[in-house]
This record gives sequence, C-alpha cells and structure tokens, in this order.
Amino acid sequence: NFNIHGVWPDHTSFVMYDCDPLKKYKTIDDTNILTELDARWPQLTSTKIIGLQFQRFWEYEYRKHGTCCADVFNQSMYFDISMKLTDSIDLLKILRTKGIKPGYTYTGDQISRAIKSVTQNNPNPKCTYIGRSLELIEIGICFN
Repeated sequence: NFNIHGVWPDHTSFVMYDCDPLKKYKTIDDTNILTELDARWPQLTSTKIIGLQFQRFWEYEYRKHGTCCADVFNQSMYFDISMKLTDSIDLLKILRTKGIKPGYTYTGDQISRAIKSVTQNNPNPKCTYIGRSLELIEIGICFN
C-alpha cells in the first residue's frame, strides 16, 4: 500500500517549512504508537531497528514541517493527525475500485480522475523512470 512520505502544513500565500528547526524533538517511547507510526510512515532511510530507536527521519520531518503547526498541534498530535489522515484514504482500494491495478499502464490523468472521483480533491501523482519504465512513486493529497 502507500505510506506517508511527509505531512506538510501549508499556507495559501507562502511556503511553510523549517519554521522552528531548533525545536526539541521528543523521542517516541510508547511501543503501540511506534508500531502504528512505523506501519504507516516507515523510516526508509535506515533499518527498522535503527529507525525505531533513533527516529531520525521522523525527527527531520517534524522539525522541517511539524514545527510549522506547533502553535496548534504539539508533536504527539502532529503524528496522530498524520496517521489519521493516512487511514482516511485507502488509495489502493480507490484505484482498484476504479479499475486501476498495480502492474498495468495508466496515464497520470486516469490516476488523478480515479482519486478525485472519491476524494473530491485534485491529487498530485509523481512518476519517475526506473530503467526504461515510467513508474508511479508518489501521490500527493491535500486536506483542509
């Protein structure tokens, strides 16, 4: 399935990132939260054991993006909201329901229309060449 790459607060007038990069990141110790977060937002920059112990990718994402909403959501709430947003849309189910299945070829417009028909929002599919094949690697979704 798809997983979280990041959750970025946004503003209509300017880009929001690195709002408070020196803000202290509190290592997540609760094993239930770690298990849930790792299932939705794996730290692909390291092994699972190292990722769960040091949490460097989550720390990076929180400092870069999560601090931009720290006046509204504390760190715990930021990660909780991230998981809830991920759980609110099952992209693979949406795509399969609309006849789009892994391993076959589709246009970006076909993928976008399928997702928009369910979410009512314009997704942002991103593709890259892997060898000679253009492959879907990411789908950005905006939430209000």
